[in-house]
Amino acid sequence: MKVFLVDPSLFTRTYDQGLARGLAGAGADVTLIGRPLRRAESLDTRGYRFLPMFYRLAETGEDDLGRVRLALKGAEHVLGLARLRALVAHERPDVVHVQWLTLPFLDGRLWRSLARRMPVLHTAHNSVAFHNRPSSALQLVGHGDALRGFTHYIAHTEPTAQHLVAAGIGRERITVLPRPASEFAAKAGPRPAALRDDAVRILLFGALKPYKGIDLLVEAGLAMARRRRDFQIVVAGRPGFDLAPLQARVAAAGAEACFVFDLRFLPDEAMAAYIDAADLVVFPYREIDTSAALTVAAKRGRAIVASAVGMFADPAIAASLRLIPPGDAAALEQTLEGLVDDPAERTRLAARAPQLEDALLAWPDFARANLEVYRGLLAAR
Repeated sequence: MKVFLVDPSLFTRTYDQGLARGLAGAGADVTLIGRPLRRAESLDTRGYRFLPMFYRLAETGEDDLGRVRLALKGAEHVLGLARLRALVAHERPDVVHVQWLTLPFLDGRLWRSLARRMPVLHTAHNSVAFHNRPSSALQLVGHGDALRGFTHYIAHTEPTAQHLVAAGIGRERITVLPRPASEFAAKAGPRPAALRDDAVRILLFGALKPYKGIDLLVEAGLAMARRRRDFQIVVAGRPGFDLAPLQARVAAAGAEACFVFDLRFLPDEAMAAYIDAADLVVFPYREIDTSAALTVAAKRGRAIVASAVGMFADPAIAASLRLIPPGDAAALEQTLEGLVDDPAERTRLAARAPQLEDALLAWPDFARANLEVYRGLLAAR
């Protein structure tokens, strides 16, 4: 079976890698279609083909997209869709599996067109469109129509499936497959110089978006800083919104020694260095369905504090975490302060974290389940 996996911006690069390798290991002929890799990014392409067909000019650097580059990326998206359409016509894959809607008002036309000739699937990674950190309002235009244009859907949780049903998609067109652990296995680079040796290091990392509760973490940290300075809150990753007001609050409180903001695209080695140096990793999210960052932190043996939402609240996963109510800065402050004072409990949580992976599907099993969905759709046609 010939399968095209499509993730134009490689939003879920390690997920794409895990699925592509798993499908190839199960005997499929797999092509992953995305953008060029940035410096210090990696992709294990053993067993499958990787084609960087999108954003060959706009997405070659690590810095934030300025207006000119953002406009260039939009133009290149149109070119990428044209290249993809031509490649599908030439190679005639059995299945096209799309991971993200990038510019829905354009994407939807292509997916609907292709779905007349072959199964075109979509993985709904999260229920809410803005989780995909839209850089432009255009990324939400036509989202509903484009979302309804696929043959079939993979959801990772039942709430995600119900969101799709609420959007007008029949439940019979949705398969729920729990998300496997991330394949992020980068070696840690040099330890960041800003990290203190005399502090308990508390990390929030990844793509920085409003729903992740960064403001709650800052509020909790500022309250702690009025009483103590033996901790360091680290916020590391590429921001999807303006964090300057939060940084200004920290500066106004004279609490800079307790905070690090590393607001940039972080190469894999730099991200791994932050994770491995953390005593605690926090996910004070207001909402989420699934989280790759959670599985990364767990596999690397970090003690984890998370809001009781989405996959974090799943009983099999929650057993490996310390949970707090979502949106509750006071509860976050109390929990973090207790763990700063209790190294034995941090050690216990860290030892428990890798067990989280036992509650998730392995990538080969997940890939075989996707293949069964593909085969069922092909047989039905």
